[in-house]
Amino acid sequence: MTMPSPDEVEAARTLAGGWTRDQLAAWGVPWPPPKGWRQRLADQWHAAQQEPHRNAAPSGPGGGEKPAAAPGTGVVRVPGPEADWQPATVPPYHVGNNPVSQVSPWQYAASFYRIVAGLTPPLETVAARLRLEVERTWEELGEVDVALFRIQGTEFALSRFAHRQDPHLFVWLNRSQRDIETALDLLLGTLGVGREAVAFIEDQEGDPSGTPG
Repeated sequence: MTMPSPDEVEAARTLAGGWTRDQLAAWGVPWPPPKGWRQRLADQWHAAQQEPHRNAAPSGPGGGEKPAAAPGTGVVRVPGPEADWQPATVPPYHVGNNPVSQVSPWQYAASFYRIVAGLTPPLETVAARLRLEVERTWEELGEVDVALFRIQGTEFALSRFAHRQDPHLFVWLNRSQRDIETALDLLLGTLGVGREAVAFIEDQEGDPSGTPG
């Protein structure tokens, strides 16, 4: 079966603007035609055009090597890291020779949240109550355990530094949620505890950044 060129596919349109079942079958396209079938035919046609060039490529020295790949079709080997590059996840950032500093998913997500409170119960018991999966990630202050979740449309996050003796579990609230007291009551009610579990409530006017200090 000869692959049609994109121009041939376009020229085969009917007066109604589509293609007949017989024409598609001749090109090996099932009926009804799946999404993206024209692009797949075009890719196959372009690949067939390059095949003669690959087969005709001269051998390397000695004649025993494989033909050189056409531009854009070979595997480019990326060298390993430079010897003086520190891991991209290791703080302090921006002081080593590695030009890259990796951003964790939590660092990205935290920009959409603000700290509103601290709880006294440990993360393990809270996660067990809510059936949450806790994820180990990192930020500039070190590794952190995080769980992001939603209760009745209100978006929360819980975080705890993994290797710091901080007694509080930080409660984060999506910045789009303005009613902090109602959101906190919703979380506590779901946890089955009262305000006695709250260690502090963040002063949002005094700390607009919402980051732990």
